[in-house]
Amino acid sequence: MAEQSTVQSLDRAFDLLETLCRSRNGMSIGGLSAETGLHKSTVHRLLTSMCARGYVQRDAETSVYRAGMRLCEMSSYIVDNLDIVERARASLERLEQCTDETVHLVMRDDKDIVYIHKVDNGSSAIRMFSRIGMRLPLYCTGVGKAILATWDTAEVRDVWQHSDVHAWTEHTIVDEDAFFREIDKVRQLGYALDNEENELGVRCIAAAIPDYRGRASYAISLSAPVSRMTDQRVAELRAPLMAARDEIARALGGGRF
Repeated sequence: MAEQSTVQSLDRAFDLLETLCRSRNGMSIGGLSAETGLHKSTVHRLLTSMCARGYVQRDAETSVYRAGMRLCEMSSYIVDNLDIVERARASLERLEQCTDETVHLVMRDDKDIVYIHKVDNGSSAIRMFSRIGMRLPLYCTGVGKAILATWDTAEVRDVWQHSDVHAWTEHTIVDEDAFFREIDKVRQLGYALDNEENELGVRCIAAAIPDYRGRASYAISLSAPVSRMTDQRVAELRAPLMAARDEIARALGGGRF
């Protein structure tokens, strides 16, 4: 019984922590109680423990709770320990140097992608909102579509049906038939585009990094302002992007080239 109670407390603590991580402006005890269905006294007890360890912070004036910086510290350790980041780092830095565009490396996590490395183009006048640790849906990102294009159609359909499909921008593909036409196009071209689908003003070209089976869980992309990322520029970036993708895939023991 004691072990079961401990596991239940852990589940509740993680529910609270995940809810706070998704909250942009923080939440009160009452709000967390309503969101999670936990009693206010339970919420308060668990938050007090997490505050003591730095995973949650409390604003003394407003009594609003937010996810703490301890989470960022832990996530940085996780990223540092990802073997793919170290193996891909040199290739990604060379890609940024030869294209002078911002480079991203992402990994798939369930129905989302998570940014695990970024090489910024320091000369760009536009700063993209992407950051290491950011999570976005597979369906509305170039990197996500590139990854999905390496999967079986039934798997892609399952992701689509279990995603919270909505328009992040006016350009987001929210029609199922249009989405699957897009995936077929990615399969034909070998790369994916993000035409302002999750961030207005930014266009991306992306390529998946296949494993030895040809299936991908990682992808890389080049991003730039739409004013610069013309169709001609996309065509120019394709070769260096694919070369970097192939280099990383070989370093990981994967790819079918």
